[in-house]
Amino acid sequence: MKTRGLFSPTIPAEINLHPFSLQVLIIMKKLFSFVAFSALCLTLSAQSMPKRYVLLEHFTNSRCGICAGKNPAFYTLIDQYPNEVRHLSIHPSVPYSDCKIYLANPTQNNARTSAYGVNGTPRVALNGSLVPVSTPLLSAATLQAAFGQESPIAIEVQEGGTAPNKTTSVTVRMVGDPPAGPHKLFVAVAESTVNYASPNGETKHYDVFRAMLTDINGDPITLPAKGASATYNFSYTHTQPSGWTSNYDSLYVLAFVQHAQTGAVLNTGTRFDPIFTSTNETSTIQPVLIRPNPVTEEASILLPDEEVLQVEIFSVEGQLVQTDYSIKTDQILRMPVSRLVPGIYWVRVTGKNRLYTGKFVKH
Repeated sequence: MKTRGLFSPTIPAEINLHPFSLQVLIIMKKLFSFVAFSALCLTLSAQSMPKRYVLLEHFTNSRCGICAGKNPAFYTLIDQYPNEVRHLSIHPSVPYSDCKIYLANPTQNNARTSAYGVNGTPRVALNGSLVPVSTPLLSAATLQAAFGQESPIAIEVQEGGTAPNKTTSVTVRMVGDPPAGPHKLFVAVAESTVNYASPNGETKHYDVFRAMLTDINGDPITLPAKGASATYNFSYTHTQPSGWTSNYDSLYVLAFVQHAQTGAVLNTGTRFDPIFTSTNETSTIQPVLIRPNPVTEEASILLPDEEVLQVEIFSVEGQLVQTDYSIKTDQILRMPVSRLVPGIYWVRVTGKNRLYTGKFVKH
């Protein structure tokens, strides 16, 4: 997500100003900074309808040479849009049934492949529709055409548990009018990065499908009424596959709702996504103090009597740059920032009760 057009006045070096005039301009600059910050907060925290994330189901095979040839450009493309695209790589038995990633869950990999009628790899399904075979695997124009769309539902994912067990809750919030027709909920476990030197030369495999927590063909759901929500709970036990090493800490849950007849994907959700907040909820935004400020290693915020659901750090351009944090027993939110380049950053904290925003300088 990027926010453009935030204006901050500058004072040309060659102009000599009266001290009073200079003071006025400094005040104006602070005012513009405040307005820009407010606009950024509203943009980041409030929408009239939820954004529809683009779901890419990527069918590939670790022994497939064509996959090794096309996948790098595909990854380069989607890596440009981390706030728009949700990616899940599925490994079917075609063209090679001895693909070790396929063999970690052959039944479900094949079943999801059959749902689209895929008989060769690599292929991509975009929001439930199979993209024609082409080189490149997915064009920038095709992908970008799917951006900027809204959905009547927001999907919120929360995860818990300790290795090897994972728990997750998926909440479907109906913001708009429920669309007609039958729908199904899919909840998949993915592994963000698998380091495996496969026979086709690929050494890294991204967003690898590990298991479907619903039925592989989806669980029929009744969409909630407008303004209502429904929550579904799942659990998963992580096991090591044969032939490559899996990392529990790289696992995450990806949930999506799909029309049972047309296959159109209504929306997608992960724990990394911002919690949807409608425009009539923006009055709950509260500014917070960040200490120390400026900061070099770790910033902290005191949040008494609040359950933190999500923390996001944005650059001044509105680009999401970090989401990791920790909560201490003294109700202090701690954010490691040593990896950030020096500059000015905004923080948005989504709490159970309200939203919190603040600004800090990284040295």
